[in-house]
This record gives sequence, structure tokens and C-alpha cells, in this order.
Amino acid sequence: MKKIVTAFLVILLMAALTPAASQVNAAPFFVAANDTLLPFSADTMPYISGGEIFIPHTVFSGVDVYSFTYAEAGRVRLYRGVGRYLDFFTSQGVTVDQDGNVLYFPPARMAGGRFYVPLAHVCEYFELKYDIVDINREIIPNEQMYVIRIKSNAVFNDKTFVGVNKLAIKSYYDAHYAPPPPEPPPEPGAEPEDDPPPSEEPPQTLENVTIFLSFYGIEAGSATQILDFLNAPSASGHPSCFFISAGEIADNPDIVRMIYGSGHTVGIWLEEGTVKEYREASDLLFEAAKIKTVLVSADEAQEAAMETANWQGLVFWGASQDFDGENEDEDDAVPEMMPTESGARDCFRFKCSESAASALPDLLSLYQENDYKIAKITETDKPVG
Repeated sequence: MKKIVTAFLVILLMAALTPAASQVNAAPFFVAANDTLLPFSADTMPYISGGEIFIPHTVFSGVDVYSFTYAEAGRVRLYRGVGRYLDFFTSQGVTVDQDGNVLYFPPARMAGGRFYVPLAHVCEYFELKYDIVDINREIIPNEQMYVIRIKSNAVFNDKTFVGVNKLAIKSYYDAHYAPPPPEPPPEPGAEPEDDPPPSEEPPQTLENVTIFLSFYGIEAGSATQILDFLNAPSASGHPSCFFISAGEIADNPDIVRMIYGSGHTVGIWLEEGTVKEYREASDLLFEAAKIKTVLVSADEAQEAAMETANWQGLVFWGASQDFDGENEDEDDAVPEMMPTESGARDCFRFKCSESAASALPDLLSLYQENDYKIAKITETDKPVG
């Protein structure tokens, strides 16, 4: 019954997420360890992917599960007591226990410089409990909020815990979301300042432009080269989405795990656009990396894929610009196709190829020079294209 209730709440929480909540698909709800409410920040917020709740690994120190990381190797170890630990390898997308057994856990993720581990599986392994607790609307009237409360030796029940921490909950929330205070009124008797001379209207700037990067065709052989660049420290903050076909998942499960474990999103590439094809790819994806996705994309089968998405409740992503690497002049045309309006949302989709790999450094530098936001496609974003 608990798994059913948790799954239902996950669905509700996923529906409540918006891209403005965070830059790493973070869920805007609180986390607590036993009877301690943790600060409401990016270091504690979980996020949801493929129906799984992921938690920053450092959160578990509040329930006596400690950790150390090998960031360069993409590895984090959680341990509790003596001789009981889990090693999460984000680059390979695997989890190994202290006896060397490979466990069927959703792969740990690294995003925004933080390691995230699957909440339910870590709790079960280390014999912890957790609850998703409803926060009374009287505390935060603007929206429904929850607390994920991880327990090893908690004293308060969930209702008492929320009541005891209601002031802290409101304070944390206001500090995170409240707008800056208004300018104070002039002091009594103070002479008003002269009106400033009219100024020329500033030129239009490309503010709030969002670029979604996506890739497809990992069997082309350049996926690892592209991943090496996207995962380099110099390119941090550029997570992307890789759309992968059923055949590519079956032939390259290690690359699929590497993509997901590096913090990128995985979607399904539909070559025929049928429900059968989606289900086959979805099963293979779960078998390869223990993840599920509702993100789909297509090229030649776009019309059929969109019908399948509507029928199955999937999220179809097209592309504002599509680069397949077959045209030698394609990369030179990229600067001319950059967004030209403030608030624009574009999805640039690349076929994994040598030309795409060679174009990425200059392309991302161009985005940075224009202060564009590079965003990762997630299940809760409004599609582009």
C-alpha cells in the first residue's frame, strides 16, 4: 500500500513541477532527517526522473548514513555502520554493494556538481523509513507543499513534526521565493529629488533565452566523444537529452547507462512512430538502466510519433533546428539561426556525428557570449518544436 501511495504522490509532485523551480529539475518541496528540518536549498531539494525520487547523497548524513566521493571517477560511496556500503558509479550507471554484487538500482546521477541517489532503494538497503508528508495549506497558502522525511530514530509523528516546524517551514520558503523588499518611502520633510533627465530607451537584449540541446543516433559512434565534452568541467551546466532508439539501446546499454549516470536525460527515438516500438524501447531501456521515460522524438515518423504520444500520454519533442551532419555548410549556418527575440525557447537537435562533436565547443561558447540559458529537457518542460 505504501508503494502505491508513494507512486501516486510522485505523480502529483511531477505535475506540480515547473522549470522555474530549479535549474536541475529539482522538486520544490522540503526534506527532513528524523526530527530535523533541513534548509530549503539546492543542496537538499530532491528531483524526480522516470518516476523515481532522487536525493542529494549528503542528506543521508542526518540518519547516520555517511558518504565520500570520487568526483573525477564519477563515484560516490554511502556507508552505515561497519562494513556495509554501496558504491554508485555514475559513469557506468551501476550500483555495487560491499560483496561486489551488482544491484538493480536506478543509476545515481550527477547534476549541478551534486551526486543524487535513489531515495527508496537507499532507504530499503540501509533499513531506513521515509514518508511524504503533506504541509498544511495554512502554513504556505500559495501552493501545496510536501516534506520528504527520512527516518532512522524519529521521535515526533509526522503531524507533530510539521506543527513543531511550521515557523521554520514558512521562513525557509519565504527566504527562497520572496521578492526583494520595496524601496522605503522618503523621510518626512525631505526635499524630493529632481526628476532625472529622460534617457534613451536601451536597445533590446536577448534576455531569458532558453536553449534545449538534444542528440540522437548514438550508434553513429560519436556519442562518447560528445559525452566527454558535455561532461568536462569546462562545459558544466550544459546537460542535454539523448533520444535513443530500441536498436541502439539493445546494442549500446553501456552508453545508455553512461548518458543517464552523467546527469543527462534519456528519451526514446521513434523510427516508425508506433506504440509497439515505444513499448519495446521502453522495456529495453528499463532492462539496460532501470529507468523509464515519457519523452519521445522522431524525424521521418514525426506525424505518427505525435499521434502515439497523444494516445499514450507521452511528451513529444520536436526541434527548432535540426542538424544531421550531412551538410558541410550546416555548422557555419548555426550562428545565423540563433534566437533573435527575448524570451525565445529553441531546441537544437544534433545527430551524434564527428561534425556535431567538433561544432559543440564553438557553439556553446556562442551561447555563453549571448547569456543564453542551456536547459535540460525534462518530463515537466513544455515541449519545443
